[in-house]
Amino acid sequence: MKSSYVREPRQDCHPLSKTSHGIQRSRATLPNLQGRRSDMSHVSMHDIDQMSMEQMLRRLEELREELLQLRAQQALGGSSSNPGEFKQTRRSIARLLTSINSERKE
Repeated sequence: MKSSYVREPRQDCHPLSKTSHGIQRSRATLPNLQGRRSDMSHVSMHDIDQMSMEQMLRRLEELREELLQLRAQQALGGSSSNPGEFKQTRRSIARLLTSINSERKE
């Protein structure tokens, strides 16, 4: 037997929210965050594919230096202006290493 109970939205939910709490909103309602970079720590695969081997190695060293600075800042207890920058930098290093290793195998 189905219940005819309709759940009312919570009062503290945003009035323009399309769904109630616990359910993700559709992509159309989320802000477009693409292209917003505080600095150049993020390197996309599209950018890497257009780089030469020299450029990739130079960029890898820059990212490793940046990661070293982020680790030092974290160890000293300083708060980062961008908390996701640490993760973003590590992933960019991994992308570069993947591309460098695949080119060396060819």
